[in-house]
Amino acid sequence: MRKLIVFVAVALAIPTSVALAKPPATHTSQSKAAPKVMYVLKGTFSSFTAAAGTTDGSITITVTHSNFHSKLKGQTLTFAVASSTKITNQNGKTQTTVADGTKGMVKFRAPLAKGVSAAVLGPQLPTMAKAFHVIVNKATS
Repeated sequence: MRKLIVFVAVALAIPTSVALAKPPATHTSQSKAAPKVMYVLKGTFSSFTAAAGTTDGSITITVTHSNFHSKLKGQTLTFAVASSTKITNQNGKTQTTVADGTKGMVKFRAPLAKGVSAAVLGPQLPTMAKAFHVIVNKATS
């Protein structure tokens, strides 16, 4: 009988010690910054200047379509092009030049801009990020 009483007392003590245990630490290192998202802009290129060493080049795109993160249709934006920027055709072959009037797309990552109008977002985006991939599709006829 004594063994039964000791067993019951130990069984009742275990849940109490778990209930009084210190709660797990919360994560305090989470960033308050807006998350970065991928912007994909399709349109017509002009004014391409290749990067030379550490000097950035640039590319201008007149946007005909953009992904759901932005509503930039109809705007003309100029992005910096670093020497690390991939410039390829639609088959993945590296391009060294982009002719004016060529259709294609620009991909870059920048902070998510929720609730910001296209008129405000358009001029801000090129200053937030460099293009990291330019895909050249075809020249217009």
